[in-house]
Amino acid sequence: MRSLKLLLLTFLFSVTCFSQSEGGSKGKENSNSTNDVPFVIIESPAVYPGCVGNTKEKIKCLNVSMQQFLANNFDFSLTKKLDLPAGKYKFLISLVVKPSGYSEAVNVRAPHPDIVKELKRVVSTFPKMKPATQRGKVVGQRFALPLTVVVQ
Repeated sequence: MRSLKLLLLTFLFSVTCFSQSEGGSKGKENSNSTNDVPFVIIESPAVYPGCVGNTKEKIKCLNVSMQQFLANNFDFSLTKKLDLPAGKYKFLISLVVKPSGYSEAVNVRAPHPDIVKELKRVVSTFPKMKPATQRGKVVGQRFALPLTVVVQ
């Protein structure tokens, strides 16, 4: 039993080490860079234009502002053009606010490729933000943004 635990621990450690050595940025901004920091552990998060206050208020403003931007700029007529059945659809957008302050959709979960394309388009048009910082350095910030659409 003890050797099984040791074997499992060794396997997990080797997978972790291997995955961290892959995909580093080579002088370019790379959305898969190991320099991108998850939203939950960021020291100083990205700031959406017009958001002020303490860190907690800025985070809330960032989330609300991005949701509103998505709602205002997503082409909802696309769901009718694609003849999606009536119902409630949840789209999940994994995105990065890059060190430059611009956003990029890394992964989008949606029921149709055209919706994925549209969501990536909208995310790429987010206004330039003040980038996140971690340990005093400007970094990319990763997080997920949900969008719910009701098709009637």
